[in-house]
Amino acid sequence: MPVHSEITIYNVEEEFRVCPACGYDYGFHTSFLRVTAGKDSPVKSTREVYRVILICPECGARYDVGWRVSFMGSEPGVVRTPGHQVSIV
Repeated sequence: MPVHSEITIYNVEEEFRVCPACGYDYGFHTSFLRVTAGKDSPVKSTREVYRVILICPECGARYDVGWRVSFMGSEPGVVRTPGHQVSIV
């Protein structure tokens, strides 16, 4: 499976299970990408924030649906982003 360097911003409406690029319809793998990765930000944070990236297991296409998380020790934390409802399981 090729790794796509481009990350597509995707707005979820009802459900996001089928890959728009290839039609694979059994969901996605996830990865975490540090928000400051590759950027020189003048704003420093006391915690690391990561983008949750969805990856199609069939074609490797990557999608950002707006989820952000922060890992604080052994307890996971969630950062809300505008327009997205987030719950902790």
